[in-house]
Amino acid sequence: MLKRLLQVLSAPVDRDATSPVDRIPLAAAVLLLEVAHADGEFHAAEEELVGVLLKEHFSVDDGLLGELLELAEETRHNSSDLHQFTREINKAFSQPEKEQIIEAVWQLVYADGRLDHFEEALMRQLGTLIGLSHRQLIEAKLRVAKK
Repeated sequence: MLKRLLQVLSAPVDRDATSPVDRIPLAAAVLLLEVAHADGEFHAAEEELVGVLLKEHFSVDDGLLGELLELAEETRHNSSDLHQFTREINKAFSQPEKEQIIEAVWQLVYADGRLDHFEEALMRQLGTLIGLSHRQLIEAKLRVAKK
């Protein structure tokens, strides 16, 4: 499975055989892990929440979650930017769906009970990369902060 996910991610985007359903969970996992590591710490609560968010928002099966996270971590370490991952999300999701995704990422940011300035800067960057306005980003943040 790990090899298959790696092949899917590295395959050309315009190839008919490439299913965005396979690419999207990996892109989302990389983004979630990047945010989780933004403050220099990766807490157990964040690790657990990454799995929950992938299952809830991206329909990742329990049996594949470990392999997906392993590949996402490896991909995150070998990647120089977030554009390739946000591009996948931009292609696959509508604006309201992107707002739901960013809300899920805000949940992860607040998993450790605080907002680090590195996390906040990364969230602004992610919001811009997936085409959300500053207002949409802040509204999602406030919805999560109220919970």
